[in-house]
Parts: sequence; structure tokens; C-alpha cells
Amino acid sequence: MEKAVIVQQAQQEHTPSTLDFAMDLVHWAEDKKAENIHLYEVGDLCSYADYVLICSGNSDRHVSAIAETLREEGKHAGHIPLGVEGLHKAQWVLLDFGDVVIHIFFGPVRDYYDLDRLWPAKAKIWSGGEPASTPESEDDDDL
Repeated sequence: MEKAVIVQQAQQEHTPSTLDFAMDLVHWAEDKKAENIHLYEVGDLCSYADYVLICSGNSDRHVSAIAETLREEGKHAGHIPLGVEGLHKAQWVLLDFGDVVIHIFFGPVRDYYDLDRLWPAKAKIWSGGEPASTPESEDDDDL
């Protein structure tokens, strides 16, 4: 039994962290010119994921291309999606990688559903090409 625990710990040490994978997804989305990219750390706020990535495409083809790229790059990184929904119409695509859930929207559909409002500002750790500033850090700048 102890040997199994040691092997499991060794595997975890060599596996990239969930945050690293989430940031890889952000960068792959950027490479496909996804817009309005937001990454939320939600592990303390919900039970189904540690991170939620929300981004937009400017057409159904763009949404589809972003989704396909994230799915393929995730596979190459050793993360097989648990589920993929909405790829056929590509208005709102959901990729579920377990610890990271991705929502890729066609712009007007994102505006309509406004999933970003579900997460508090302090949960946002990436926004628009740079780490998100938290309200606490903005207050500290005024001191």
C-alpha cells in the first residue's frame, strides 16, 4: 500500500498543475485570436471545477476553430475532454476538462447569457492578455 502512495505522489510531481494547464488554454485561445478572454479561479466557489475560462469568437467558424484548437492542444498535453457540447452550431461551445471548464461564445450569445456575472471580480485571475488586478490590489496602489 505504501508503494502505491509513493508512486502516485511521484506521478503528481511530474504532472503540470491545473493552473499551468488553464494558462496553456488561455495562451492557445490567444493564438486563435479569441476575444475577451477571462480565466476565473473558482475552486473555492463551486464543486465542479477549479478554473473556468470564458472567451468569445467573432463568428460561428471562429468559435468552432477556437474550440477545436483547445480540444486538440489539450489532448496533446495529456488532457482528454470529459465532454464537448455545442460544437455543431458553434454559438456556445462547452469543453469540460474536469478541473477546467471552458465556455467559448459567439459574441452576441455571450452578451445575452452573461456568464461572467456569475463569478466575483476577485475570482478573475486573467483578463484580456494580462493577469487580472483584484480590487484589493487596486486599493493598495492608492496608498
